[in-house]
Amino acid sequence: MDEQHTRKSILPFSVRPSHFTLMTLMALLLLILNLYGIMHDKTAIIISESKWWRYPVPKFNHTMGQKVETRNLHWTDRLVQYGYQNHSFTPEERSEGTLLMKMIEWPKPTSSAVPFEKSSDPAHIRFVILNSAKTFYVGDQLQVMLQMYDFEGHPKRYGGDYLQARIHTPALKAGSAGTVIDNQNGFYYINFNLSWPGKVEISVSLVHSSEGIQILKRLRDERMARVSFQSTFKNGNILETTQCNLYLPQTEPLCNFTDPRTGEPWFCYKPKNLSCSARIKCGLAGFDKGLLIGEEKRYFQSRINLKQSILPSGAGYITVEPSPRPIPALGKCVRGRPMVSPSGFYYKDQWRSTTCDIFHFDTPTKKTDCLRKKHVYLIGDSTMRQWFEYLIQSVPGLKMLDLGNPIKIGPHLAVNVENNIVVQYRPHGLPIQFRTFPRHLRYVSNVLDEIRGGGNTVIAITLTAHFTPFPVEVYIRRIQNVRRSILQLLDRNPDTLVVIKTANVRENPPQIITYYSDWYAYQIDSVMRKMFTGLNVVFVDAWEMTIAHYLPHNIHPMRIIIKNEIDVFLSYVCLSVT
Repeated sequence: MDEQHTRKSILPFSVRPSHFTLMTLMALLLLILNLYGIMHDKTAIIISESKWWRYPVPKFNHTMGQKVETRNLHWTDRLVQYGYQNHSFTPEERSEGTLLMKMIEWPKPTSSAVPFEKSSDPAHIRFVILNSAKTFYVGDQLQVMLQMYDFEGHPKRYGGDYLQARIHTPALKAGSAGTVIDNQNGFYYINFNLSWPGKVEISVSLVHSSEGIQILKRLRDERMARVSFQSTFKNGNILETTQCNLYLPQTEPLCNFTDPRTGEPWFCYKPKNLSCSARIKCGLAGFDKGLLIGEEKRYFQSRINLKQSILPSGAGYITVEPSPRPIPALGKCVRGRPMVSPSGFYYKDQWRSTTCDIFHFDTPTKKTDCLRKKHVYLIGDSTMRQWFEYLIQSVPGLKMLDLGNPIKIGPHLAVNVENNIVVQYRPHGLPIQFRTFPRHLRYVSNVLDEIRGGGNTVIAITLTAHFTPFPVEVYIRRIQNVRRSILQLLDRNPDTLVVIKTANVRENPPQIITYYSDWYAYQIDSVMRKMFTGLNVVFVDAWEMTIAHYLPHNIHPMRIIIKNEIDVFLSYVCLSVT
């Protein structure tokens, strides 16, 4: 995801003894030791019996160079082949994974081999606004329709294309994401909620053709991992580097670094002259090349059929009148509400939820008042690190301690002594595509199992971007582990606030499409949403917030988007703003 940069010197804040009690000093010391991973084996809290969320059958919603033949195996058997040797699955877990894999099944072309000329061509497609002559009001729904055509100009008779869409009013910096319905016969309908008055424009883009998606699916099924890692081992003057991953063919002796508590696997080839315990650092080794064979590159061409805009037939906008009826107040943002789509919209560059009133923390005082006496854990990838960076830049007196860790990796700790605010960031466990990272990355489940929780404890988690180059089964198992730890944490202390940040859409140049396609992210994001549905947690819908905004897609969104994500986050942290 992002490379290690040279660490800037960060001076620790000046500590005045009058600000600290002995207990505060001890707690801070424990935090620092925990961030270094020194005490995590000694501070585990005894956890209660697991609870499992069950849900009905869902409806369809829109390696090292080694080919692994696993597509006809049960999903748990595939995991065992991927290296998950230390796992046992309850009947509920097995059933859940089967349902999730069924849920994300994608429509296939009618033929297994479709020539490129018969694939979807945005240049031949036009979308139509339905009922365009009617008078639209705020609160109404807008629907557009399109039929898919191929490069020869012939209509397609099957579905499976991946589209993204939004409505927007540039003058008002307003925008909202649309919901795509695939009729699986070449026709697509896209629904939008009209949430503001004025001239509203419609934008639709073809992210991937149905034929391109079948290529991406083949790679995911056949290549256990499309990224490779390495570890460095050292003893005295002897230095060796070997390959590492979730799974490695046993062509030579292996070092088994599987996590003993979660069973999450990690292996490295054993150095020839050193022991496995001599490992000193780890990092990303590179990405598999030459994954697209024959003419497959033609299905992923910028400005042709990759995130390419589709033009309207006639006017691509409507005029929306103010609602003739008063719009009722939504109420406070509380935990446990189901996620809806659209989850919100931008208006004057401020995100407004469709389910609760979002406060806008536009002054440092408002942020400080909201976070007073709070202990905030931010766990995830670099998109969660952006939250940490935003908070230390915008909350007065929140100073980052210099723990000597790389700026782009962490873990990091910041405190505001006067207001008793503690914010810490740590990356999630392997796999994570940093150029270098600590040899003992903590898995999210292990971190959660050591948090006592309470009314002043806030935990935000994101787990998506680094999992797209791996099988969906790997992601399902990871989230099952994380969810179990969340449920146990909420058993220990139900007042703990747990926030789940969804995936970001990202820029998709052809060179990264086989690892980081938005379609891969969409699939695992759909899995994550389903698995956390019904829990007493909060969602920050970064997926729709990054689609709906006018800025270009970027895995690391600009500050205005991060500011709005934090506004949603803080609206749940404190239920009133002075």
